[in-house]
Amino acid sequence: MTFLERNGWKIEAAADTASKQRGVDIHASKGEQCLLVEAKGYPSKAYRDPSRASEQKPTNPTNQAQHWYSHALLKAMRLQTKHPDATIAIALPDFPRYRTLFDETKSGLAKLGIGLITVDGGGDVRTWGFSASQFGEAGPSASLDSP
Repeated sequence: MTFLERNGWKIEAAADTASKQRGVDIHASKGEQCLLVEAKGYPSKAYRDPSRASEQKPTNPTNQAQHWYSHALLKAMRLQTKHPDATIAIALPDFPRYRTLFDETKSGLAKLGIGLITVDGGGDVRTWGFSASQFGEAGPSASLDSP
């Protein structure tokens, strides 16, 4: 969210992921613009829930990423339908499978007007599908092509 604030966005609301709060993950505003973000986490073999810390997830991280990406895409489409004047984005950690899924769907995302925000392990943020007024230099010129 620091990235959004540095780019002039005011965070109106953020979901409490620890409690698995439903709804929009991040709601931000910038002047008359509204940004709604559906965020997904880093897939892993371990559970984040302390009560299940000793268990391993049955689904491998690559499959989790595909499921979560599809869930994020559906949520983004629903948000776009419910809030047609808002900018809709999906936020993901920079994970190889997410990059592949993005490469396979980016022309569809462009047609739908859904942006993408990724964050790597060092905290660097990259964006795709936004105007320069929304994210300055990190707008559409910041390619998310696989390295």
